[in-house]
Amino acid sequence: MTEPQGRLKDSITPNIRPSMVGERSAEGLFIVDALTGEIVDQALNKPAEAVKVATNAVDKYVGIDTRFPSEARDATELIEATEVHDPFLKNLSVDYQKLFELMDHGKPVSETMVFRHLCEHLTAWNCWIGSMDELAKAFPQLSQRSLFAILKNLEDGLIRRTSKGSRGPSIIRVHPWYAFRGATYIRDELIARWCRPSAGSLLRFQDN
Repeated sequence: MTEPQGRLKDSITPNIRPSMVGERSAEGLFIVDALTGEIVDQALNKPAEAVKVATNAVDKYVGIDTRFPSEARDATELIEATEVHDPFLKNLSVDYQKLFELMDHGKPVSETMVFRHLCEHLTAWNCWIGSMDELAKAFPQLSQRSLFAILKNLEDGLIRRTSKGSRGPSIIRVHPWYAFRGATYIRDELIARWCRPSAGSLLRFQDN
């Protein structure tokens, strides 16, 4: 939402009338007399600022010099594939408000905390790549059996697992609405893809 240019002008404070109402439009905020249609005061929106575009020098070709992100077998291969497209992989965004709301809607604390750990340790984009041993070390109070049960419960829409075995790397994708490592424009597209699983993959960035 565009922010208005400061407060409504107060060099001349309009007399308060019972018929005054506030109206918002694409141009800004207005105080209007509902009886006469008179615009008593206004605050016009700021003009849109020019968007700064980040540049990213690409010296590799996905599918030739690197694997496709959806084909990455470990964290190194995933980072090599995604950094070709995304100069913002160091930027991790976690929406803690949404995480806490999961508990408000009945999600058990243990499941919420495991999901939070995955969100805070994303490898790239919305992918966490690690082992069950790593996850077990982060939650020593939980048995591996309990962790597997929690992950299965999180598959109710919060995560998707590519590898479900107990050996080797486990690849877990979290819902990008909750957390993401990388560029916002890629996150927005992956959120749309997540909510439309029948759609094709995003330039083979990810499987659905």
